[in-house]
Amino acid sequence: MNRFLHFVVLFLITFSAYSQRKLTEATLRYSIHLADTTDRSLQALFKSAQYTCYLKGVNSRADLVTGMGKQTTILLGKSGAAVLLKEFGSQRYLTNLTSPQWNALNQKYEDNKLEITGDTTRLLGFLCKKAVITLHDGTQHEAWFTTELVPVYRDFQLMAKTLPGLLMQYETNIGANHVVYRITEINYNPVPQALFDIPSTGYRLLDFEKSVQLEK
Repeated sequence: MNRFLHFVVLFLITFSAYSQRKLTEATLRYSIHLADTTDRSLQALFKSAQYTCYLKGVNSRADLVTGMGKQTTILLGKSGAAVLLKEFGSQRYLTNLTSPQWNALNQKYEDNKLEITGDTTRLLGFLCKKAVITLHDGTQHEAWFTTELVPVYRDFQLMAKTLPGLLMQYETNIGANHVVYRITEINYNPVPQALFDIPSTGYRLLDFEKSVQLEK
């Protein structure tokens, strides 16, 4: 009996290991849905909006495209530094952030409270669990994640980087409007290194303080 139990335990451990896939390189695409709003200008802004995340080792790049323009966030995992690129029509801005500055910019996401519920669903065929994330100011966000895909570097998930898996869907607010990000595609093909090259021309340099003001 002891040998049998030992075999069962080994089988379960092995099965668990093979049922998880570590993400070291991938392209993740999310749709953006603006729920329950009658604001036509806001509806137009988010029509066909998309959020794309590129993972390559400890580096990540996130592109947010809306009707207003494009914003790119490049995270350099080894140094903890970040680069922000903003494109609004003909206006282009670039901000280099040190690790302490990037952490200060996202302080509200640190040490948040994470509660994993018993609710489950499937997104793109992956079993997902529901989590409720509570920030310092008391605001709550619902998130769905899968443990079948585990990014080796999760800082790109910002408010959900402590989740034990890949963020598949999350809900947030823009003002009084409810916004849902939902994954639509996972591509495992190699990510071009050129996506992490920092432009040397064509952008106006903004310091940290001016970049924060632009966010408001």
